Amino acid sequence: MTDYDINPYIWFANRELDFLPKHFTLASTPLTMESKQWVLDNLQGRFAIVQTGQVFLVPFYLGDIAFEDPKDATFYELKWS
Repeated sequence: MTDYDINPYIWFANRELDFLPKHFTLASTPLTMESKQWVLDNLQGRFAIVQTGQVFLVPFYLGDIAFEDPKDATFYELKWS
């Protein structure tokens, strides 16, 4: 039997927002499916996915990501840029 440590903040919180609040920090590195899964697994803050450009020829491009906590944006940039 395996014991799991469930974080209620991640389980019950709506982390992915449908809009971009003014105080969010926009990352300069584009979001991919792999980097989105990394965000869900490794970060705890809220984030928003926004479409800032018209990229139709790149199928793995999901948009740009913005974070509520600037520390999360820094971790994301260090990992994916």
